[in-house]
Amino acid sequence: MKAIYFEETGEAQNVLLLKQFEKPIPGANQVIVKPLGCPINPSDFFFISGTYRFKPEFPQIAGLEGAGIIESTGPGVDLPVGTLVSFFSRNAWAEYVLLSKDDVLVLPNDFPVDKASQFTLNPITAWGLLERADLKAGDWLLITAGGSVVSRLIIQMAKLRGINVIATVRDDKNTATLTSYGAHVTNISKDNLVEYVQQITDGKGAHVALDAVGGNTGCDVLKCLQPGGQLIIYSRLSTDPIQLYGADVLYKNISINGFGIRAYLESKTVEQKSGIIQSLVTIIGHPDFKMEVAASFPLDDYQEAIKTAVETKKEGKVLFKF
Repeated sequence: MKAIYFEETGEAQNVLLLKQFEKPIPGANQVIVKPLGCPINPSDFFFISGTYRFKPEFPQIAGLEGAGIIESTGPGVDLPVGTLVSFFSRNAWAEYVLLSKDDVLVLPNDFPVDKASQFTLNPITAWGLLERADLKAGDWLLITAGGSVVSRLIIQMAKLRGINVIATVRDDKNTATLTSYGAHVTNISKDNLVEYVQQITDGKGAHVALDAVGGNTGCDVLKCLQPGGQLIIYSRLSTDPIQLYGADVLYKNISINGFGIRAYLESKTVEQKSGIIQSLVTIIGHPDFKMEVAASFPLDDYQEAIKTAVETKKEGKVLFKF
């Protein structure tokens, strides 16, 4: 089988290679999935560079997420061959993927493949962040990196719950789209974030902020929260630390928490996970729910795919399609 792999950490453009591997054989409680699509996510670049929360084992097949059809199963697996599944695994960019039966999420066979390919990471992250935020209709939610896929999902899910969303961007290329989703959008390269939030919330501030950036943006976000507000940090797009001023936290009784999807899922029972998946299938599967795809490439064109994912100015994910 063909697979994209790397033998040393570094920039994806410099270290990724393509070669033939032996097709895996399923053991007990394992399945072989033939992928239909795999997205290129920021976490993939973290993994390839060696800065992700778990480390590669060389030679390492790249890719952390995808969706496909179960092609074969080992003993102890009761999932039918031909079942559409999504998965999170550190060997996704290959023509066949060996997985534990517990690491696949079963989807309806008519579920859109482009959405299925992106199902296991960003939608569950968005769902979990909104659950952690615990907001009610009419509350104000501030999110940074508004043009990201997670932010787009959060905006759409929050709208369904009647939650008001303020989204930050650094240029105006995504403003029209995010506004159409229902967000109030501010360009922080031109606008004063604190002043904008105060104006749009009638001086009350945001109840909760979801920060994916850090650095100076994270510092400003803290100042946008109302008394008793909550800052939830779930990514680290900036390498700079958040400058934390004690008065901003102390006198407004602000709480600061981190969010990681693996820890979130591990905290859930099997029944709770099933409920989350079913809810997301209904919400995301609706034709009006948007999960844009910027471009698609076969594995053979991996260099162009990586370049497009790094440089693209288009909206949506870059996918490997099989």
